[in-house]
Amino acid sequence: MSEKYLIIQTAFLGDAILTEPLIETIKLNQPDADVAVMVIPQNKDLFLGNPNVDKIIAYDKHGSNNGLLGLINIIKEVRKHNFDYVISPHMSFRTSLLVMFSGIKRRIGFREASLNIVYTDLVKKPENVHDIYKNLSLLKPLNFKKISDKIRLYYAKDSEEFFEGIKEAHNIKKEDKIVGISPSSVWPTKRWPKERFLDLAKRLTDRGLFIVLFGTEKDSKITQYIKNGNSRIIDLAGKTSLNDLFCVISKISLLITNDSAPVHIASAYNTPTIDIFGPTSPSFGFAPLSEKSKIIEVNNLKCRPCSKHGSVSCKHKHFKCMMDIDVDQVYEAALELL
Repeated sequence: MSEKYLIIQTAFLGDAILTEPLIETIKLNQPDADVAVMVIPQNKDLFLGNPNVDKIIAYDKHGSNNGLLGLINIIKEVRKHNFDYVISPHMSFRTSLLVMFSGIKRRIGFREASLNIVYTDLVKKPENVHDIYKNLSLLKPLNFKKISDKIRLYYAKDSEEFFEGIKEAHNIKKEDKIVGISPSSVWPTKRWPKERFLDLAKRLTDRGLFIVLFGTEKDSKITQYIKNGNSRIIDLAGKTSLNDLFCVISKISLLITNDSAPVHIASAYNTPTIDIFGPTSPSFGFAPLSEKSKIIEVNNLKCRPCSKHGSVSCKHKHFKCMMDIDVDQVYEAALELL
């Protein structure tokens, strides 16, 4: 009888993407294993096309599963599946409570997790390595012989058609180069100023390049500002599914992004990447993995990094970690990678 695994990662999209090698590694060692993932509803599509994922459990912890009753309901759902193992890169108190009452005999988590006493196997979270390797360290108690450290993301044929439709609508030819720009982030301090993205986009289109802008519907004010009526800029904010986003990022010539989820999508497809770091740092484990990539950051700034995820505003009021990155730096890096 095949063994059943549950992987829990109910954080942001980027965090969920970086758990994908866990799935690959389990299947590499146990091809007949049954692997389930638990994610927030917004990230469900991330794993829908993945042939190595057997079940997806959506945990709407800020919506229908909010509060104690919601937690009880999701615990009931987990217990139905009779999992043999739970592996949790997510370290919150709520996740530990879920694990505690899951009925799963083998429970693997980080030593740094809240309420870590609920885990049967604790792994010290490695430092100064990419987040992929931090997640993979959770498999050490299982003594697997083979490790897969590549991110694999999947999209369907209709996403190919979506991309071809964009090219046709904007008369983009096969030889034309497309640069993707992801100018937003959940955290305002992780956003390089939109005025600089506007300047950068204009310089790139003046060289004959096309630009596609990525983001959610909430980011449309930023992307519309950057588009500024420029016919060579295509604003896709709020217009792509996750599958569509994967497809487009897999096919562009370069991605320019803040420290956010699109960099990890680009890493999956080895798309050349420029990653702009402000309040956060590549040392946290979220640097690009593409063979051709550049990190833009302000070094020797005493207040940086100021937090793991960024914040709403700069507590020092100067925002130097982003304001000291000028357009010339990013533009020249882009020309080097194109």
